[in-house]
Amino acid sequence: MAFTAVVVVLISTVLHALWNAKIHKMDNPDIVITLSYLIFGLVCLPIAILDPPTEVIKFLIPSAAAQAIYMWMLGTAYREGSLGVAYPISRGTAPLLIGAGGWIFLNEVPSILTGIGLLALVVGLLTLAGLGQKIGEKKSVLSAVISGFATVGYSLIDAGAVDQTNPLGYFSIVAIISSTTVISCRRISLINIRKSIPSGMLIGALQGGSYVLILLAFRWAQAGQVAGLRQLSIPLGVLLAGEALGKRSWWGVGLVAAGAALVVW
Repeated sequence: MAFTAVVVVLISTVLHALWNAKIHKMDNPDIVITLSYLIFGLVCLPIAILDPPTEVIKFLIPSAAAQAIYMWMLGTAYREGSLGVAYPISRGTAPLLIGAGGWIFLNEVPSILTGIGLLALVVGLLTLAGLGQKIGEKKSVLSAVISGFATVGYSLIDAGAVDQTNPLGYFSIVAIISSTTVISCRRISLINIRKSIPSGMLIGALQGGSYVLILLAFRWAQAGQVAGLRQLSIPLGVLLAGEALGKRSWWGVGLVAAGAALVVW
Protein backbone atom coordinates (compact mmCIF):
# COMPACT_ATOMS: atom_id res chain seq x y z
CA MET A 1 0.00 0.00 0.00
CA ALA A 2 1.50 3.31 -1.10
CA PHE A 3 2.73 5.63 1.64
CA THR A 4 0.56 8.48 0.29
CA ALA A 5 -2.53 6.28 0.50
CA VAL A 6 -1.69 5.28 4.09
CA VAL A 7 -1.34 8.93 5.14
CA VAL A 8 -4.58 9.95 3.42
CA VAL A 9 -6.55 7.07 4.97
CA LEU A 10 -5.16 7.81 8.44
CA ILE A 11 -6.17 11.48 8.16
CA SER A 12 -9.62 10.40 6.98
CA THR A 13 -9.82 7.99 9.92
CA VAL A 14 -9.04 10.77 12.40
CA LEU A 15 -11.69 13.02 10.84
CA HIS A 16 -14.27 10.22 10.91
CA ALA A 17 -13.61 9.39 14.56
CA LEU A 18 -13.60 13.09 15.43
CA TRP A 19 -16.97 13.91 13.88
CA ASN A 20 -18.59 10.89 15.52
CA ALA A 21 -17.14 11.79 18.93
CA LYS A 22 -18.23 15.42 18.55
CA ILE A 23 -21.75 14.73 17.31
CA HIS A 24 -22.37 12.28 20.16
CA LYS A 25 -21.81 15.07 22.70
CA MET A 26 -24.24 17.47 20.98
CA ASP A 27 -27.78 18.10 22.21
CA ASN A 28 -29.56 16.86 19.06
CA PRO A 29 -27.23 14.43 17.26
CA ASP A 30 -30.06 13.06 15.11
CA ILE A 31 -30.87 16.55 13.78
CA VAL A 32 -27.23 17.56 13.40
CA ILE A 33 -26.29 14.51 11.31
CA THR A 34 -29.26 15.14 9.02
CA LEU A 35 -28.27 18.78 8.53
CA SER A 36 -24.64 17.82 7.94
CA TYR A 37 -25.75 15.67 5.01
CA LEU A 38 -27.95 18.44 3.66
CA ILE A 39 -25.20 21.07 3.95
CA PHE A 40 -22.57 18.88 2.32
CA GLY A 41 -25.02 18.02 -0.45
CA LEU A 42 -25.76 21.70 -1.11
CA VAL A 43 -22.03 22.56 -1.17
CA CYS A 44 -21.47 19.90 -3.84
CA LEU A 45 -24.64 20.79 -5.78
CA PRO A 46 -22.79 22.93 -8.40
CA ILE A 47 -20.86 19.79 -9.38
CA ALA A 48 -24.12 17.91 -9.83
CA ILE A 49 -25.53 20.75 -11.95
CA LEU A 50 -22.45 20.94 -14.18
CA ASP A 51 -22.13 17.16 -14.42
CA PRO A 52 -25.52 15.65 -13.54
CA PRO A 53 -25.52 11.93 -12.62
CA THR A 54 -27.94 11.06 -15.41
CA GLU A 55 -26.16 7.76 -16.05
CA VAL A 56 -27.15 6.43 -12.63
CA ILE A 57 -30.64 7.83 -12.05
CA LYS A 58 -31.91 4.37 -11.10
CA PHE A 59 -29.48 4.30 -8.15
CA LEU A 60 -30.46 7.65 -6.63
CA ILE A 61 -33.70 6.76 -4.80
CA PRO A 62 -32.56 3.38 -3.40
CA SER A 63 -29.31 4.92 -2.14
CA ALA A 64 -31.12 7.93 -0.68
CA ALA A 65 -33.57 5.62 1.12
CA ALA A 66 -30.71 3.63 2.67
CA GLN A 67 -28.84 6.82 3.58
CA ALA A 68 -31.98 8.24 5.23
CA ILE A 69 -32.37 5.11 7.38
CA TYR A 70 -28.67 5.24 8.23
CA MET A 71 -28.62 8.86 9.42
CA TRP A 72 -31.93 8.49 11.29
CA MET A 73 -30.84 5.34 13.12
CA LEU A 74 -27.28 6.50 13.82
CA GLY A 75 -28.56 9.79 15.23
CA THR A 76 -31.03 7.89 17.40
CA ALA A 77 -28.30 5.53 18.64
CA TYR A 78 -26.12 8.47 19.64
CA ARG A 79 -28.99 10.29 21.33
CA GLU A 80 -30.03 7.24 23.33
CA GLY A 81 -26.72 5.61 24.24
CA SER A 82 -22.97 5.65 24.74
CA LEU A 83 -20.60 6.19 21.84
CA GLY A 84 -18.47 3.31 23.12
CA VAL A 85 -21.40 0.97 22.45
CA ALA A 86 -23.17 2.53 19.45
CA TYR A 87 -20.17 3.49 17.30
CA PRO A 88 -18.41 0.09 17.19
CA ILE A 89 -21.72 -1.73 16.61
CA SER A 90 -22.75 0.57 13.74
CA ARG A 91 -19.27 0.33 12.17
CA GLY A 92 -18.79 -3.39 12.77
CA THR A 93 -22.17 -4.68 11.62
CA ALA A 94 -21.53 -3.79 7.98
CA PRO A 95 -18.28 -5.79 7.51
CA LEU A 96 -19.88 -8.73 9.31
CA LEU A 97 -22.91 -8.70 7.00
CA ILE A 98 -20.79 -8.29 3.87
CA GLY A 99 -18.37 -11.04 4.85
CA ALA A 100 -21.03 -13.47 6.03
CA GLY A 101 -23.30 -12.62 3.08
CA GLY A 102 -20.56 -13.40 0.57
CA TRP A 103 -19.95 -16.72 2.30
CA ILE A 104 -23.61 -17.76 2.59
CA PHE A 105 -25.20 -16.35 -0.57
CA LEU A 106 -22.31 -16.08 -3.06
CA ASN A 107 -20.44 -19.27 -2.09
CA GLU A 108 -17.30 -17.21 -1.46
CA VAL A 109 -15.21 -19.48 0.77
CA PRO A 110 -13.52 -17.20 3.30
CA SER A 111 -9.76 -17.34 3.89
CA ILE A 112 -8.44 -18.30 7.30
CA LEU A 113 -7.90 -14.63 8.20
CA THR A 114 -11.41 -13.72 7.04
CA GLY A 115 -12.87 -16.55 9.10
CA ILE A 116 -10.97 -15.35 12.16
CA GLY A 117 -12.22 -11.83 11.46
CA LEU A 118 -15.85 -12.98 11.25
CA LEU A 119 -15.51 -14.83 14.54
CA ALA A 120 -13.88 -11.81 16.21
CA LEU A 121 -16.66 -9.57 14.90
CA VAL A 122 -19.40 -11.83 16.24
CA VAL A 123 -17.79 -12.05 19.68
CA GLY A 124 -17.03 -8.32 19.80
CA LEU A 125 -20.51 -7.26 18.70
CA LEU A 126 -22.19 -9.65 21.15
CA THR A 127 -19.92 -8.33 23.93
CA LEU A 128 -20.93 -4.73 23.19
CA ALA A 129 -24.61 -5.62 22.73
CA GLY A 130 -24.57 -7.37 26.10
CA LEU A 131 -22.93 -4.34 27.67
CA GLY A 132 -25.56 -2.10 26.08
CA GLN A 133 -28.34 -4.24 27.53
CA LYS A 134 -26.67 -4.26 30.94
CA ILE A 135 -26.49 -0.46 31.12
CA GLY A 136 -30.01 0.04 29.72
CA GLU A 137 -29.20 0.99 26.12
CA LYS A 138 -31.29 -1.54 24.19
CA LYS A 139 -32.73 1.11 21.87
CA SER A 140 -29.26 2.45 21.08
CA VAL A 141 -27.98 -1.05 20.27
CA LEU A 142 -30.94 -1.81 17.98
CA SER A 143 -30.62 1.54 16.20
CA ALA A 144 -26.87 1.00 15.70
CA VAL A 145 -27.49 -2.46 14.21
CA ILE A 146 -30.11 -1.06 11.80
CA SER A 147 -27.69 1.70 10.76
CA GLY A 148 -25.15 -1.04 9.98
CA PHE A 149 -27.69 -2.81 7.74
CA ALA A 150 -28.38 0.50 5.99
CA THR A 151 -24.64 1.03 5.50
CA VAL A 152 -24.42 -2.27 3.64
CA GLY A 153 -27.36 -1.21 1.48
CA TYR A 154 -26.06 2.16 0.34
CA SER A 155 -22.47 0.89 0.05
CA LEU A 156 -23.46 -1.83 -2.41
CA ILE A 157 -25.61 0.60 -4.39
CA ASP A 158 -23.02 3.38 -4.44
CA ALA A 159 -20.19 1.01 -5.40
CA GLY A 160 -21.94 0.42 -8.70
CA ALA A 161 -22.92 4.04 -9.22
CA VAL A 162 -19.64 5.89 -8.62
CA ASP A 163 -17.88 3.88 -11.35
CA GLN A 164 -20.25 5.42 -13.88
CA THR A 165 -20.49 9.07 -12.82
CA ASN A 166 -18.88 11.89 -10.82
CA PRO A 167 -18.91 10.68 -7.17
CA LEU A 168 -19.38 14.16 -5.66
CA GLY A 169 -22.22 15.11 -7.99
CA TYR A 170 -23.90 11.77 -7.32
CA PHE A 171 -23.46 12.04 -3.56
CA SER A 172 -24.79 15.62 -3.63
CA ILE A 173 -28.15 14.51 -5.03
CA VAL A 174 -28.35 11.48 -2.72
CA ALA A 175 -27.50 13.59 0.34
CA ILE A 176 -30.09 16.25 -0.46
CA ILE A 177 -32.86 13.71 -1.13
CA SER A 178 -32.09 11.60 1.95
CA SER A 179 -31.71 14.51 4.39
CA THR A 180 -34.86 16.32 3.22
CA THR A 181 -36.74 13.02 3.50
CA VAL A 182 -35.68 12.63 7.14
CA ILE A 183 -36.53 16.28 7.90
CA SER A 184 -40.00 15.84 6.36
CA CYS A 185 -40.76 12.46 7.94
CA ARG A 186 -39.61 13.56 11.39
CA ARG A 187 -41.25 16.97 10.99
CA ILE A 188 -38.20 18.72 12.38
CA SER A 189 -39.16 22.31 13.23
CA LEU A 190 -37.46 25.35 11.70
CA ILE A 191 -36.44 26.46 15.20
CA ASN A 192 -34.49 23.23 15.80
CA ILE A 193 -33.01 23.43 12.33
CA ARG A 194 -31.74 26.99 12.92
CA LYS A 195 -30.25 26.00 16.28
CA SER A 196 -28.40 23.06 14.74
CA ILE A 197 -27.03 24.76 11.61
CA PRO A 198 -23.61 25.73 13.12
CA SER A 199 -23.11 22.19 14.44
CA GLY A 200 -24.32 20.75 11.14
CA MET A 201 -21.77 22.86 9.24
CA LEU A 202 -18.94 21.62 11.47
CA ILE A 203 -19.95 17.97 11.21
CA GLY A 204 -20.59 18.36 7.48
CA ALA A 205 -17.06 19.71 6.95
CA LEU A 206 -15.46 16.86 8.94
CA GLN A 207 -17.69 14.24 7.37
CA GLY A 208 -17.24 15.60 3.85
CA GLY A 209 -13.47 15.89 4.28
CA SER A 210 -13.24 12.30 5.44
CA TYR A 211 -15.32 11.11 2.47
CA VAL A 212 -13.27 13.02 -0.12
CA LEU A 213 -10.00 11.67 1.29
CA ILE A 214 -11.29 8.11 1.03
CA LEU A 215 -12.24 8.71 -2.61
CA LEU A 216 -8.66 9.84 -3.23
CA ALA A 217 -7.25 6.82 -1.39
CA PHE A 218 -9.23 4.47 -3.64
CA ARG A 219 -7.14 5.77 -6.56
CA TRP A 220 -3.86 4.78 -4.93
CA ALA A 221 -4.71 1.56 -3.09
CA GLN A 222 -7.00 -1.44 -3.20
CA ALA A 223 -10.46 -0.99 -1.71
CA GLY A 224 -9.89 -3.80 0.81
CA GLN A 225 -6.68 -2.20 2.05
CA VAL A 226 -8.37 1.17 2.45
CA ALA A 227 -11.40 -0.30 4.22
CA GLY A 228 -9.21 -2.39 6.52
CA LEU A 229 -7.05 0.54 7.61
CA ARG A 230 -10.15 2.67 8.19
CA GLN A 231 -11.20 0.38 11.03
CA LEU A 232 -8.70 2.22 13.22
CA SER A 233 -11.44 4.84 13.56
CA ILE A 234 -13.36 2.47 15.88
CA PRO A 235 -10.95 2.47 18.87
CA LEU A 236 -9.93 6.07 18.10
CA GLY A 237 -13.55 7.28 18.20
CA VAL A 238 -14.19 5.50 21.49
CA LEU A 239 -10.96 6.93 22.92
CA LEU A 240 -11.95 10.47 21.88
CA ALA A 241 -15.35 10.03 23.55
CA GLY A 242 -13.62 9.67 26.92
CA GLU A 243 -16.28 7.34 28.32
CA ALA A 244 -15.52 5.04 31.24
CA LEU A 245 -17.37 1.84 30.28
CA GLY A 246 -14.81 -0.57 31.69
CA LYS A 247 -12.62 -3.38 30.34
CA ARG A 248 -15.56 -5.20 28.78
CA SER A 249 -16.14 -2.27 26.43
CA TRP A 250 -12.52 -2.16 25.31
CA TRP A 251 -12.42 -5.91 24.71
CA GLY A 252 -15.48 -5.56 22.49
CA VAL A 253 -14.10 -2.51 20.69
CA GLY A 254 -10.78 -4.23 20.05
CA LEU A 255 -12.40 -7.39 18.70
CA VAL A 256 -14.74 -5.40 16.43
CA ALA A 257 -11.90 -3.28 15.02
CA ALA A 258 -9.59 -6.25 14.44
CA GLY A 259 -12.37 -8.43 13.05
CA ALA A 260 -13.62 -5.73 10.66
CA ALA A 261 -10.09 -5.12 9.39
CA LEU A 262 -9.49 -8.83 8.73
CA VAL A 263 -12.85 -9.31 6.98
CA VAL A 264 -12.55 -6.38 4.57
CA TRP A 265 -8.79 -6.58 3.91
